[in-house]
Amino acid sequence: MDFKVDVKYLPIKINKKLLDSIFAQARKQRAPVIAVVTATKPDFYKQAPLVAEAAKEGLPVLIINTGQHYDEVLGFGIKEFSLEKFMCADLQVRGDLLEKASELMIKLGYFGRYCSKTYSNGRDMLPIVHGDTLVAGIGSLAWVFGLGMKVGQNEAGLRSMAPEAMKKINVDHKPSKERVKEFISAQLYGRWFRAREEPFPEQIDTWVSSAGTKYFFAPTKLNRNNLINEGYPEEDVFVVGNSVVDAIKLKRKEHAERSIFDMYPRLESGEWMRIDIHRRENLTQRRFKSVLSTIEHLVKDTDHKLVLVMLTATNAAIKNYGLENRLKLLQTNYPDKFMVTPLWKEYAHVIEFLDSGHCWAELTDSGSMQEELLYFSKVLSLTVRLNTDRPETVFESKSNILAPPVSKDWMLPIIEEAYKRDGDLGIQLKKKKQIYGRPGEVSKKIVGILSNKFENGNFDFYPWLHGRLSLWKEEHKLDYL
Repeated sequence: MDFKVDVKYLPIKINKKLLDSIFAQARKQRAPVIAVVTATKPDFYKQAPLVAEAAKEGLPVLIINTGQHYDEVLGFGIKEFSLEKFMCADLQVRGDLLEKASELMIKLGYFGRYCSKTYSNGRDMLPIVHGDTLVAGIGSLAWVFGLGMKVGQNEAGLRSMAPEAMKKINVDHKPSKERVKEFISAQLYGRWFRAREEPFPEQIDTWVSSAGTKYFFAPTKLNRNNLINEGYPEEDVFVVGNSVVDAIKLKRKEHAERSIFDMYPRLESGEWMRIDIHRRENLTQRRFKSVLSTIEHLVKDTDHKLVLVMLTATNAAIKNYGLENRLKLLQTNYPDKFMVTPLWKEYAHVIEFLDSGHCWAELTDSGSMQEELLYFSKVLSLTVRLNTDRPETVFESKSNILAPPVSKDWMLPIIEEAYKRDGDLGIQLKKKKQIYGRPGEVSKKIVGILSNKFENGNFDFYPWLHGRLSLWKEEHKLDYL
């Protein structure tokens, strides 16, 4: 019996005129093409400053967009950050996780081969992938397998960790006030361990990406040490900060045409907790129901105001567990204290709200938000996770706290202790240590490093050890294989 696998892909859209121009520029400058790869909503604003800086410095730069975030909301960052003029390829990737991964592998590799055949220096193109996204893992594999070359990775070296104190949680026992304080203190000052199981698939993506990366642009020394301890060459790992801080600076200058408070006037009254939950591990039954029970209690039995940002995955989990009515009742019975909004289309709206003084905390499982919130002195970061791939925001900056989604009996007192802003716990709110670099400087560092590497046409994106050890050099063509 044959089992037929019928796969139909949309075509790759190519801006041939722009490609011709960029490769002509690269030949003239004897420089490689910097191909910044974008895929997800965070990619657009984290990679945009890098594109802008490379263009400002006169480097041949283009964007390869996977096209997987193609709707008006998820894909709006392309327009918001004026990226259209750099778009040379839209891979038009679609489907679920497996389908997107396999399609991305084929299409990005094929696009690279197309450039190699069409342009004499087409093999001298360096994709820059980002962070722990699917395109970071699969994109680096596609380039290595398709062309035999490695990539650059912005936001490299993310590795998930958890506090040792997490092992001592009794999930079926309501903790005392003293126990909660001990748990928070142990996060800030205690020992941590590597936790490779989560997040999924993000932690898989960042590990896989490292194997196919030549130049690593690490946000912190911790990320650099992660990579060096795993055997990656020290000379290829650079601590540069996180380019998200450049995006924050940009959007603080360029406001949205319409204010978030015009869209949701209730948000201008009082202090709110903004909630966004979407990680796959948090959509498992116990964790997700623990989060919802916590939301219900905060709305019904406290004075807190909550705004829940409804992401696609969140909405799917609510429907899967039959929780729609519970949320509707909260909206109906507590209209001044609880509201649900769609995903905020503009990044500028997020910046505006966090800067406004009307948001005291973000209850989130987003990796990016943990980074960003270090640059908002009025907003506390509460991370709904058992672990985090940004542990430095907890034990180094001391401006983030894990609120494990094991039960409302654990989540609620942690939130309340954080709300008190109790200095005795060591939580640094208004004196946050901004460990991800100076806004406006990170992308300059990355582009500066690349410029130095590319001087006099001397660059090499191939993985051979004989080259790294300077034993000999040779032509890298293995097309016959």
